[in-house]
Amino acid sequence: MAEQEQPARTGQEKAVAWAATHAGELAGVGAPLIGGAVWSPWLCLLAVPGTAAWVVSELRLRRTTRTARTSLTSAGKPALPTAPAEHHQSTGDQADMAGSPERKEAHR
Repeated sequence: MAEQEQPARTGQEKAVAWAATHAGELAGVGAPLIGGAVWSPWLCLLAVPGTAAWVVSELRLRRTTRTARTSLTSAGKPALPTAPAEHHQSTGDQADMAGSPERKEAHR
């Protein structure tokens, strides 16, 4: 059976996944900004160190994972190993059939 590709993620799914993984940073920056809008504009200044720390962290992460991201995007799709033709021939022996695609498909 051919390998099925994962459907492409929509922009909304990507945005929700990003927001979920960055919830702590968003809260650390957003809470002082909301507090500044509600109570005192001086509270907005508390968001500056949090924002600076977040930017530095993201830049450091981006720099350290550059080679991994480059190798993943340039590698392409890995080729699947192919079995020799005699592996797929039915001999009637159950030991030979145990790992065959036909046997696996029957149990799904």
